[in-house]
Amino acid sequence: MKQRFFICLFVLLLPFVAAAKDLTAIGFVEDPKAYEHDGYYIRLAFVRTDKGWFPSCDFLEGENAGGLFKDIKSCSHKIMKQSWQVINADGKRVDAGTLKFMRRKWSEIGLAKSSISLENKIQFDSLNRTLETWKENGKGMLPLLAVPLGTNAEKIEPVAMNGSVEQKIKDKFVKQYFRKGRTVRKCDSNENLVTERAAKSSDVVIKPLAGYKDNVSFYEVLIPDTSGCGIMDDEMELMAVKENKVVNLSGSSGFAEDDRPTTTSMTLFNRYVISTKELQDIVYVFFVGGYNLDGYVLLDSELNVRAVSTWNYH
Repeated sequence: MKQRFFICLFVLLLPFVAAAKDLTAIGFVEDPKAYEHDGYYIRLAFVRTDKGWFPSCDFLEGENAGGLFKDIKSCSHKIMKQSWQVINADGKRVDAGTLKFMRRKWSEIGLAKSSISLENKIQFDSLNRTLETWKENGKGMLPLLAVPLGTNAEKIEPVAMNGSVEQKIKDKFVKQYFRKGRTVRKCDSNENLVTERAAKSSDVVIKPLAGYKDNVSFYEVLIPDTSGCGIMDDEMELMAVKENKVVNLSGSSGFAEDDRPTTTSMTLFNRYVISTKELQDIVYVFFVGGYNLDGYVLLDSELNVRAVSTWNYH
C-alpha cells in the first residue's frame, strides 16, 4: 500500500518536475531610438527547456480592421511570471519585475513590458558599437541582456585576432562564398551601370571579427562595394572556424531565401555562459537584419543554429 502511494505521488509530481526544467530564457532591452518604441521594452527572444533552446514568443498580426489583433502566446507563462533582471552596461543587475505581453502595430516576436519602470535605471554603453536596424533611422546602442532571476549570464570576452588568415582556411572561405554567383559592377556618378563582370577570388576580402581561446573565430567574407552602384545587399557572408571546420553562418541560419538577413547580415552580439542550478550552456548570440526584418540567432558551442527569433514590419 505504501509503495502504491509513493508511485501515485511520483506520477502526480511528474508535470511539476518537467516544468522545473523549463529553466531559463534570454531577452534583450532595445534602445527606443532604434525602433521608435515609447519606452524600454524587453524582447523575449529564447527559452531554454529540457529539450534545448527555442524561440520564445510569437505574436501574429490578425485582421487589421478596427485595429484588432490576434496573438499566439507561445511563451512559457512560468517564464513571464518570474522576476527578471537587466544586465546594465557596467555589469550591474537592474530589477525589471515580471513581464507583460505588448501588442504593437506590426507583427512582433516576444515584445514585453516590465512591471517595473526601467526609465533612468538602465545604461547603454555609449562607447560600444551601434546597431543598424531595418527601421528608418534605425540606429541605436547594442541591446542589453535580460534574464530571469536565478539565471547566471557570464560574458566570455574574445581574444585579439591576427589579421592574417591561413591559406587553407582562406581557400575554404572563398569556395563557400562562391557557391552563389557574385558580380562586380561599376557605375557612374548617377549610379548608371557602366560595366559588369563575374567576380574572381582576388576580389574577395576576409575581415577577422572575433576569436576565442578554444579556437573558435568569426570572419566577414565580402566583396567591398567600391563600385558606386550603392550597397550590394548580398555581398557579405558571416563565416566561422572551429578548429579546421568552416561554417557559413549566413547560409546555414535556417532562413528562406526571401527572408534571409542581407542588409546588415549577422552581427556577433556576444558569447555567454548561461547557467542555472540545473544546466549550463555556452551560446553565441547574433543580431540579424535584412529587408523588412530584424531579429536574433542563437548558436551553440559547436556553431549549430539552435533558435531564430525575428520580426518584420509589414
